[in-house]
Formats: sequence, structure tokens, C-alpha cells
Amino acid sequence: MRGDQHVYLSLTTAGLLIAPFVPVLDPALIVTLVFGVFVGSLAPDADAVDAAIFNGWIGGAKGKRGQVLNGVAVVLPVFGYTIRYLIYYPLSLVFSLILRKSYRHRHRGLLHSLAGVGLTSVILSVYLAFILTWIGWSPALLPAFGVAFFAGCILHLTEDACTPAGVAWLYPFSRRRMAGRIRPWGFFEVRPAAFAAVLALAAAGVFIAPFVTAVSPGALRCLALAGTLVLWLLFMLVCRVRCERRR
Repeated sequence: MRGDQHVYLSLTTAGLLIAPFVPVLDPALIVTLVFGVFVGSLAPDADAVDAAIFNGWIGGAKGKRGQVLNGVAVVLPVFGYTIRYLIYYPLSLVFSLILRKSYRHRHRGLLHSLAGVGLTSVILSVYLAFILTWIGWSPALLPAFGVAFFAGCILHLTEDACTPAGVAWLYPFSRRRMAGRIRPWGFFEVRPAAFAAVLALAAAGVFIAPFVTAVSPGALRCLALAGTLVLWLLFMLVCRVRCERRR
């Protein structure tokens, strides 16, 4: 999918999951979680040289909201080049040695797999821990960022699994892909934007529910989690996501 589609689908999903916790979470923690998902939503594309994470802007973002996103996005190239040259390339070498075969650097390869994004999240967190310690900043919020970054990566992979190119979740151990029918660059493709609107409305509903209903916080959190899973399953059905074997 396009960079802007990854961002708004991932952030609205995160918003739905975070909404019932907003009254009890520290604002700094909320900002950290949202920022982690934001960076993670674009991070797997660091294996492509023309990815949005290298440009410091979110293609397709318009209006005041787009200006805010693009203002925050100026830090993205730092993460993009760090992931590409200090994580992705070394991991590719390690996997090629372990599997005893040459590894071709290509888009939607290692960085679009569970192993790739999992290891990337851990290594990036270690790098950030060293940097924060070196400059004298507290790393207290770093675990939250790492978890949110990983969640953003998983959402990125899930979103790409809805497109014809698909995602090989178990790569490089398996090339079986999950692929759908969304064509992100299609002029009449409205499904990602429509789904993001549904997620945003659901998040708003969960956020205001404590003020207008007697639903307990625990039940609301379970409802937000279940609603997120159900909505994503429905979206994947609409996108006709299937598992297929490719060479």
C-alpha cells in the first residue's frame, strides 16, 4: 500500500485499541505509543529505496492533518536509513549464512516477515537504548516505543497482505504468501480510506462510551480489542485475502 494508507490505517487501528485506556494513561506514554506505531507503520518499506520513510513526508496526506503528519515525518529518514543499513543488511547476511544460500535484497522480502520485523524491533530498541543513555535521557518509555513499533510493523504487513503482491509472513523459511485484491494506486480504490473511517468512528465511539453509558472500563477494553479483530477480519474478507504459494 501507499505510505499514507499505511499511516492512517495503522493509526486509526491504534486509536481504537488505545481509546479505552486514554483516561488512565500518562499523556507522554500515549504520545510514545502513537509515535511508535507511526514509525513502525512505514518501517518495513526500508527495503525499498523509494519508500516514504526515506523522504520525510507522507505521500497523499492533504490539508492540516497532512501538514501535521509531514511535520512529524521529517524524523523518518533517520529511522529509515538506520533500519536499512544497520539492521536490514546485517540481518540479511546472517540469514544467508544460516540458510547457506545467497540472499537477494528485494522489496517485501525479509523486512516483510515476522522474523524480520521482530528482530528489527529488538535491534532498533537496543540502538535507541544506547543513544538515550549516551545523551543522558531516561529510557523509561523505550519498551512502550518498542512494542508500539512492532505493532506498527505487524499492521504494515497485514495491510500489504491485502494487496496482490502479498506478504510471505514466514519468509525466508517459507514463500507461501497471503495476498488480496486491493490495488493501492487505483483511482477508484476507496476501500482503505473507507475502512480507516470505520476504525476512526469506532475509536471515537469507544472514547466517548464512558461518558454516555454505564459500560465498565474492563468490558470496554475487551470490546475494543474484539472490535478491532472483527473489523480487520471483515476487511480482509472484503479484500479477498487468500493464502497462495509462489516461487
